[in-house]
Amino acid sequence: MIVSATIIESLYYILKKIGKADKLKLTQLMYLADKYHLLYFGRTITNDDYYATQYGIVGTTVKDILSFDSSLPEEESFISKEEKDYFLNLIEKVENYNFKAKEKDIPFNMLSETDKEALDFVIKKFGNMSASELVEFTDKYPECHKYKDLFKSKLTKRERIDTIELLSTIENDPLEVSKEHIELVKEMLLGQL
Repeated sequence: MIVSATIIESLYYILKKIGKADKLKLTQLMYLADKYHLLYFGRTITNDDYYATQYGIVGTTVKDILSFDSSLPEEESFISKEEKDYFLNLIEKVENYNFKAKEKDIPFNMLSETDKEALDFVIKKFGNMSASELVEFTDKYPECHKYKDLFKSKLTKRERIDTIELLSTIENDPLEVSKEHIELVKEMLLGQL
């Protein structure tokens, strides 16, 4: 089984619905989909490790998949040959950092119904935003905003975000999750239920 098949299918799912997108936009949409899924269902779609950066919040595996260079030898790549092959079967790199879905019909076996719900929500709410608009929006969340001064002063390029930190909201949050539900999910993640 391909370790990151869920991430690859999620990226493909997004691209099938929004058309071409660049790496930054895709990383922000995946972050928002993971955040939505965590807030509502107690787990992320991707099980990725997240970092706050000056370019928004980025999942490391999502970034690695979108950054791979097919000309590199396998031992120098961040992803396996199987992951590369699966990615290249579904997604085409157009221009430097832009991607589009290939014309294929797949059953999305790696995505649950709630995964698709989260992806559909994010596509509907944020799919028309540019990469820079998405970064500006995601920077409002506490898990990213709290590091802005460090990034400006160049004291760090990235800061690891614990999954529990993703259980945050902002004023007039389009994710619309009640504080009570967030507390329930937090208790579940901390094993207090």
